[in-house]
Amino acid sequence: LSFARVVVAVILSCSFANGERSRYLLDSNWRFALNDAAPGGGFGPECPSNTWNTSYNDMQCKGLTQVNGAQSADDCARACCNDKSCAIYQWCNSSDCNPMHSCWTGAISGCSKQTGWISQGRSVAPPPPPSPSTGCSDPRCKNKYDDSGWRSIDVPHDFVVEGNFSASGDKSHGYLPYNKGWYRKHITIPKEWQDGNSIILEFDGTQANSAIYFNEYLLGGHVSGYTPYQFVLNASQINWGGDNVIVAFIDATQPDGWWYDGGGIYRHVWLTVAPQVRIAQWGVYAPTFVTSEVTKVAEGQFTASAIVRPETMVTNDMSSEASFTITHTILGPNGETVGTGQASGSVGANSNTTVISTNISISTASLWHVGGFQSAPQPLYTLITNMNGKAVDQLNVTFGVRKIRFDADKGFFLNDQPTKIKGNANHQDFAGVGVAVPDHLQAHRISKLQEMNSNGWRTAHNVPTEALLYAANEMGFLVWDENHRNGQDSECEILIRRDRNHPCVVIWSLCNEKLCNTKDATGDGLRLKKLIKSLDPYGGRPVSSNNNGFNGPDTILDLQGFDYATPNYDSWHARAPGIPCISSETSSAVSDRGEYKSNATTGHVSGYDDPKDGNKVPWGETAQEAWGGVGMPNNQGILTRDFMSGGFTWTGWDYKGEPTPYQWPDINSHFGIIDEAGFPKDRYYWYQAWFGMPSPPVLHLFPHWNWAPGQSVDMWAFSNADEVELFVNGKSQGKMASGNYSHAEWSNVTFEAGEIQAIAYVNGVASANQTIKTTGAPAALKASIKDGVGSNGVVKGCQDVALIMVEVVDSNGLTVPYASDNITFSLPSDNTALKFIGSGNGDPACHVNDKSPTRPAFHGLALGVFQETGKTVGSVEISVSAPGLKGDSVSVNVVDQSGSSSSSWWCRNEPQL
Repeated sequence: LSFARVVVAVILSCSFANGERSRYLLDSNWRFALNDAAPGGGFGPECPSNTWNTSYNDMQCKGLTQVNGAQSADDCARACCNDKSCAIYQWCNSSDCNPMHSCWTGAISGCSKQTGWISQGRSVAPPPPPSPSTGCSDPRCKNKYDDSGWRSIDVPHDFVVEGNFSASGDKSHGYLPYNKGWYRKHITIPKEWQDGNSIILEFDGTQANSAIYFNEYLLGGHVSGYTPYQFVLNASQINWGGDNVIVAFIDATQPDGWWYDGGGIYRHVWLTVAPQVRIAQWGVYAPTFVTSEVTKVAEGQFTASAIVRPETMVTNDMSSEASFTITHTILGPNGETVGTGQASGSVGANSNTTVISTNISISTASLWHVGGFQSAPQPLYTLITNMNGKAVDQLNVTFGVRKIRFDADKGFFLNDQPTKIKGNANHQDFAGVGVAVPDHLQAHRISKLQEMNSNGWRTAHNVPTEALLYAANEMGFLVWDENHRNGQDSECEILIRRDRNHPCVVIWSLCNEKLCNTKDATGDGLRLKKLIKSLDPYGGRPVSSNNNGFNGPDTILDLQGFDYATPNYDSWHARAPGIPCISSETSSAVSDRGEYKSNATTGHVSGYDDPKDGNKVPWGETAQEAWGGVGMPNNQGILTRDFMSGGFTWTGWDYKGEPTPYQWPDINSHFGIIDEAGFPKDRYYWYQAWFGMPSPPVLHLFPHWNWAPGQSVDMWAFSNADEVELFVNGKSQGKMASGNYSHAEWSNVTFEAGEIQAIAYVNGVASANQTIKTTGAPAALKASIKDGVGSNGVVKGCQDVALIMVEVVDSNGLTVPYASDNITFSLPSDNTALKFIGSGNGDPACHVNDKSPTRPAFHGLALGVFQETGKTVGSVEISVSAPGLKGDSVSVNVVDQSGSSSSSWWCRNEPQL
């Protein structure tokens, strides 16, 4: 994919005479070390005799962090008792436990009998978030601490994904050892920034509990792993023109979810230099109103008259009142000026104020709409807000013009067009990189879903990275934007203020399932709903949640979110007929790519999407049941009921942790329609067929055609054609109806080496065909750029990436479906332009470290993730090899766009500091 659309420009003049704003990226040149032991070795003083109050001997607890370097149970005990947050230590003292002579510490959870462990516990109160204070007690936050022995890294960075999988880890979090980490970075702050400016340190996301130091001063901390936060630095503590040290201590040992959270500085870090009187963070609100009939000018293209009603929050760090004027300029999708407006006001000392500008008219606005796979970018507008007065400031925001409404009987309408939301819920992580996903990969993740005709994303279960929303804006993808916990007002406020200008966001969500539970869930939900409406009064977005307890005629929600419960759709709609509804979470089907018989021992689930073969969890349904109503009472399903605004399948992408229905050796989920490495599973094509109706016929025949001679094989075809005919080596096996929202199936087809073919018919006319051939033994590797990610060049200085797909092929170039050869990715020794950052293969039971350049193929496929270094440009040849097979290579071109004046949502051209 190539994204040329200019989206955001926030860098202003480099002159600071008038206190103008500039923003710098602080992602490069950090030093990092895990918190495995106290500085200089050792694990602290002996534990007081009254430290431990509960014995856990001969028991094993889950979710603990492995402590490296411990040589005895006494070392292990001291490592725990000198950590105020540690409630238990466990020392494996014999071969009865695993790994022998290992130390584990953390919170007490999921303990069961297992001989061999020496273990003691104690009561520990959860630590409060750190408050600002002078000084720091740990040597690692001292400016002069010698960190030369630490790793040199760039952020975003997930240190948990760098660990090794262990059966002693926690199932929900992917059997990876959680830990704590230290980050240090040196920066120079020029003297010329000193007069009239505020210096603001911003973190987009750290997982999870953080303590941030600047020049040995504890700025404070943040206990949420999902929301951004910032600190206005005290001018007296800045070493103007000299060395300044930022230190971040990140504790990821107590994750807040039951899925893989990761750990570390996993989103961007910024330093903003802005006038003391300035536009506040997320201080520009740009609601739009469609004021005329919507005109369809082409397929997927709409226009209408509209107005924009900007609001601007101004903040004042000075000790005196300040007056200001605000000027707005709106640029259209092609950069042309389409409207202007203004306002004026004053702001008191050390306070904020909000001013509302006059309405700005756009006579013929191009409306934002749902896009399709590889479709043109959606029309987006830029609101340039200038503030003049005692200080000068400017902030630009991107917005879109569109009209949305939810109808209790007819569902969701976008620009007055009935639009079924065909969505998926997704967590954050990706193969090889954990939760530290490079921004440009968000476009790839959306694109793979668009390719199967999906149009929606639920941000389960947290505030997403903003890069996801920028990608969704440009690509025309609908977003259900989810608050993490009910009752957390400050977290919800951050979500709404940051995301309210994104046209892709069409639903606000209070919370998910048990994250909605508080002492007064209804009261807390009502308070959050009121807060949302006050911050986004004109967005037209309904408030929903994924919690059946909130539904019904007395619901606090604008949009009822049905959590599974497909057989109840009709009755639940009847009990509250005037309230719109949506399937907030559905299906939870499970499958693995290339597997056709479930096996709990190896940790794999069949790909047939058949409830008889264990392809759904007890509370869920297969795709054809949940969406098509196949087998449901009165064919109740999301696609068969107009009043259902749409739904979100659990999940679009596989993710680490929660390996339902099995446990170890599985380390990630089976729920995804796409595996973690981005390779589609078979049921991907059910969605492609039925989400795309009406569309050209889709035909996907499976499984492969490599079996034992004479073996009986069940063959399936997902197709939206009327019927499908199957042939084995030219002999017809009969025609089968595809069935409305169902599939065609031939049972007990006798395997004969050669080829198997399917032909799909519409109104009796052959409209699509697919042939699968029996392959030979693995003979070679075939490397290519996956899904175009990197094919147009990897942009230097943008943390841009290339995805390299490797296929194990036979002598005829056919992918061998059973191949599991060990594949190694390698770069030239003189390369300085690209770096390897991770690998994957989609196997939920693969225990190879995500950072390993050598990984077995899973059913013939593997993935390597490569990122530009920011150092040089040029063509780089990436090689792949495997023992006994012919290797291959693919060229990736690293390009320089630093001289370009344009920017994009994933490469904003902000300078590094």
